[in-house]
Amino acid sequence: MTPGPASGLNALIGQCRRLEAALASGEDAVSSAAMHRFVAQMDAGRTPPGMWSPLALAVLVMAGGLGVGIEVLSLLLGVAGSAMAAFALVVVCAGTALGLAIGVVLLMAGRAAGLVLLKWLSIGLVVVGAFGVIAWTQGDVRAVGPVVAVVGGLGAWLVMNSSGFYVFVGYRVALRWLAGRR
Repeated sequence: MTPGPASGLNALIGQCRRLEAALASGEDAVSSAAMHRFVAQMDAGRTPPGMWSPLALAVLVMAGGLGVGIEVLSLLLGVAGSAMAAFALVVVCAGTALGLAIGVVLLMAGRAAGLVLLKWLSIGLVVVGAFGVIAWTQGDVRAVGPVVAVVGGLGAWLVMNSSGFYVFVGYRVALRWLAGRR
């Protein structure tokens, strides 16, 4: 079985990378007139389609990060003591917030690296949450942390695979393209 063309989020990342490469090399990857029409059409509305997606993504990723933090807190509470467990909770939440902030800033700048970072952040939340669910079945952690991590990660994944998110990312990349062509 041969793999088909990339679809979904990976295709969007590929298209953004091709536009970045074309912008860096100075070649005309797409018709400038088409880009101008697309941006003008998006600017004609009160808000661009998908404007809700970065906020929804941020809420879901932070909820997932909190779930991972609760999971780590639950694991460390009996072993390392309450102070170290609380410190680990803060570190996990701060790391998630930092990754989210970097990803969203890159995304708003129209860079594919932001998409890649956010993609792996959501996958990481789901994986860590799934391991937490396994630990919960063994009685090692409480269920709330892993469940929140999985729900937050899956929710972020669904937002990043929504049509509104695709349009919003396309709009941000088109704005970067037009700014670089001037």
